[in-house]
Amino acid sequence: MKTILSTSLPTARPSLFSFEPNRSRTKVSLHNLVDQLLIGLQPLAMRRDNVVVNGIPEGICFIAEENLLAYVLWNLVSAVINTKQNECIYVQSLVDDERTFVGVKDAGTYLYRSLASEFRKLQHAAAQFGASIDCHNDHNGNANIVLSMSNRRLAV
Repeated sequence: MKTILSTSLPTARPSLFSFEPNRSRTKVSLHNLVDQLLIGLQPLAMRRDNVVVNGIPEGICFIAEENLLAYVLWNLVSAVINTKQNECIYVQSLVDDERTFVGVKDAGTYLYRSLASEFRKLQHAAAQFGASIDCHNDHNGNANIVLSMSNRRLAV
């Protein structure tokens, strides 16, 4: 008779974005993280004849799980790159009293279509580090995408 240990059979697959207390949350520089992401996105930007500029000032740091933050930012910026052709794309930030915003203005008219299949996953991932994602049109009809993060996670 064979004995099967209960530990050898997984009961459920853990969610990729479920909160786990032992995930390593570290001090993450937004400027440096975006620089690294833009290096990886450079081939895509070049194929579409785009230039992507990191407009996030040095010194803005958050306590977050770096891979999760990178996942969200990568998908947002790559979606914008995919909707633009022969453009200069600026990744910018704004810090106010309660929140820090990282966004891309004039993200293109097809942004919603580009993000549709991943948006729910990105929203859920952003919520894991106290952030939310907003897509809206400004008064000129340009699509804008913004990642909004609570300043309670700002690192000194």
